[in-house]
Amino acid sequence: MLKKDFDILTFCGGRLTRLEVTLLSELGFKPEQVKQLGGDDKLLSQLYGGAAAFLYPSLYEGFGLPPLEAMAHNCPIISSKTSSMPEVIGDAAEFFNPAAIEDIAAAIERVVYSSSRTHELIKLGQERLNHFSWGRCADQTLAIYHQICNRV
Repeated sequence: MLKKDFDILTFCGGRLTRLEVTLLSELGFKPEQVKQLGGDDKLLSQLYGGAAAFLYPSLYEGFGLPPLEAMAHNCPIISSKTSSMPEVIGDAAEFFNPAAIEDIAAAIERVVYSSSRTHELIKLGQERLNHFSWGRCADQTLAIYHQICNRV
């Protein structure tokens, strides 16, 4: 991967630790390529919309809202294949093993250097969002209420 082709943006995740800064440097990223931003939802929407991809290297998530937010902004997802991520994201991401740097790099390359894979992930992301609509949530909640009422 050509590191000079991309910047790394973090959003409201707190300051990078010394270890993270050191690792980014060892991986060949220059300090000016790493930007830490904070702000409101409008800025976050702009960042999702302009990103080559949303990278989610999480080791554990109870539920992954950020990938769904990125999908809603037509941003392709590259995610660790851990905890709830495969269940939440379905087939709408390029997955990787978060413990293997080579696997992470390969997943990034498969997306950011392939317009066809990028477009495929955007399409799959739009389809995946249908599983998490407010209407569907309301329908499923109502179905549970009906089940409970029918038992008493």
